[in-house]
Amino acid sequence: MLDQNERQVRQEERIRRFSVSDRVEHWLQVITFVALALTGLIQKWPDVGFSRWALTTLGGIEATRLIHRVFATLLLLAIVYHLFTAGKRIFVDRAPRTMVPGRADLRAAWQGVRFNFGRDQEPPVQGRFTWEEKLEYWAIVWGTLIMTLTGFMLWNPIATAKFLPGQFIPAAKAAHGGEALLAVLAILVWHFYHVHLRHFNTSIFTGYTTRGEMVKEHSLELAAIEAGEFDPPPTEVTERRRRRFMPAYSVVAGALLVGIYFFVTFEDTAIQTIDPPENVTVFVPAPTPTVPLVTTTTPTTTTTESTTSTTGGTEPDSWVTAIEPVFSAKCGSCHKGDSGFASLDLSTYATALAGGATGPGIVPGDPNSSVIYEKQDAGGHAGQLTDTELATLRAWIDAGAPETPADAGAGGGSASGSTWDSAFAALLADSCGACHGAGALGGLNVTRYALAIEGGNSGPGIVPGDPNASEIYATQAAGGHPGQLTDLQLADLAAWIDAGAPEK
Repeated sequence: MLDQNERQVRQEERIRRFSVSDRVEHWLQVITFVALALTGLIQKWPDVGFSRWALTTLGGIEATRLIHRVFATLLLLAIVYHLFTAGKRIFVDRAPRTMVPGRADLRAAWQGVRFNFGRDQEPPVQGRFTWEEKLEYWAIVWGTLIMTLTGFMLWNPIATAKFLPGQFIPAAKAAHGGEALLAVLAILVWHFYHVHLRHFNTSIFTGYTTRGEMVKEHSLELAAIEAGEFDPPPTEVTERRRRRFMPAYSVVAGALLVGIYFFVTFEDTAIQTIDPPENVTVFVPAPTPTVPLVTTTTPTTTTTESTTSTTGGTEPDSWVTAIEPVFSAKCGSCHKGDSGFASLDLSTYATALAGGATGPGIVPGDPNSSVIYEKQDAGGHAGQLTDTELATLRAWIDAGAPETPADAGAGGGSASGSTWDSAFAALLADSCGACHGAGALGGLNVTRYALAIEGGNSGPGIVPGDPNASEIYATQAAGGHPGQLTDLQLADLAAWIDAGAPEK
């Protein structure tokens, strides 16, 4: 019989559980998961306070996306390495396939549930990996597969639209974000409870666990170790197996690495960041000087005249002269292109008026209904305008938000004088170009005026003077399109077609 001290020493005896390779894989998983979760979720909810701070700290939305893609690539490389370690254990070491679930795990899960509810006196007896650990491992495998497939579709949307309907791209975005949220919640609830709260298991960090922990958590594995079932085979046997395994793995790994290379470089624009905004001199209209009142008296009549001089040659405020330079300098790093923060693109006049996820950006004549002005007027924005710039913005919207000085002189606004070149080339390219560009989904290509007029398989795209006969307008007016225009954009499109759909 062992006395108390001997039993204590035996309970604290250390048993090797994880190799250095196992621990390296775990740290790779931790680092890539945390980085991907952080950079992904702040893109999913960019308007949350923490997200705004994180995006600013990381260098803007494009820098954040670049970081996300770099760690996604590291995760794919870690998968290639995991296939090597798993294959070596199975085909070279001929270790038991302890991570494959079976009927015993179903019984253990049922007994575990009964034990947790106080219906059984003892927890289930389990082997090297418990049913909880197997469930988590295969959830990671499944989640990684989903994230890889949807990530490729989002990383290469143009290529995806050549083979699949355009609706698959927003569906992939929803699945990608939903699976990411599910994975984070599973780690915080499931993994943290079983590994850190219920019992702080340090074996994955040190590589060793105590005999007492093995008896409690992995008693079947302990019995197998003491019975010699895990003893390594003779060296000459493993060498012979390794010589067969390595060439086969090299072929598989080579194919996977080539696939990862194409994953990352398939589309030229996939991993490029936008150029930083240039330091430009912001146009601020000078106050109009006035000539003092002059009174001229003659013996027979008195004439009073007031003359006002304009700023010699200075053009009236418009998008081109006053607003676009300010937006480029203050807002361009976050609100540019299809990937604009909160779906807001301030790089063109048409997209600025259209706005983003929270409503129309500019409503000509109504600053208080214009989301851009509202956000800036509230203050505290990452790209906050000065008081002078904000006053210029309000005055420009009050004046009808003219695009050019000529529009300002004519009193033009959002739809006044709109042409294909000034408004709709950029709008349709941004909203529809992913599907109706080079791939010409449904035979429709909206990247050029002549092609948009011609239309596709369903009929002419634009019929000048008749919006209802124009397939592009009719499809958008029906609603529910993947690249759905806002109500304001749709109204401008109808007005432009009614005006004869001018190109220039």
